[in-house]
Amino acid sequence: MKLNKPLLTFLLLSIMSINYAQQKPNSETRQFIDNADITQVNKNWNVKAEFKSGLGEIVSFFPVEAIDLKSNKKVKSLQMDMTVIYQSGGKNNNYFKSSWIDLDEVDEFIYFIEQYVIPNLKDKTDKKQSTTYIFNSREITFSFYIEKSVRRISIYLKDNGSTDNEHYFWTESQVSKIPELLTMLKEVK
Repeated sequence: MKLNKPLLTFLLLSIMSINYAQQKPNSETRQFIDNADITQVNKNWNVKAEFKSGLGEIVSFFPVEAIDLKSNKKVKSLQMDMTVIYQSGGKNNNYFKSSWIDLDEVDEFIYFIEQYVIPNLKDKTDKKQSTTYIFNSREITFSFYIEKSVRRISIYLKDNGSTDNEHYFWTESQVSKIPELLTMLKEVK
């Protein structure tokens, strides 16, 4: 029995470290901003894609350049600002958060939209069937859902690889704006 206790402890620690290593960290941009003492973030509002929900919630995508003012190092990426409404204690509250998609992830996002979303914008499913296409970056999950003739976009945020299922954005009325998002993503690259 004495041998089993150290073995069990070793196995538990191994499983925990493997699980921790498999989690995706935050974006390189967030890490860059968090680690700099003084940062300047330049936002380009001329190149923007935006989705709004019927509740007044909003998600905006736009290019940014972050500069560490001490070292003068620069990082370019795509920023996403999201304002959603959630209920707490019977009241509606606003939740705002910025997340970043690194440029290498923008390439994957473009591929995802071109290959899986755009070709299926007009698709329908049979009764009691649905299809969901999901793109995961380090800081967001973008989901395109089809059920019968209904199509929906959902955007979830992540911190340290964990998805925030309480504060998310979704819309059915703005699905037709996905090609505008694709155009903007290509301008960022």
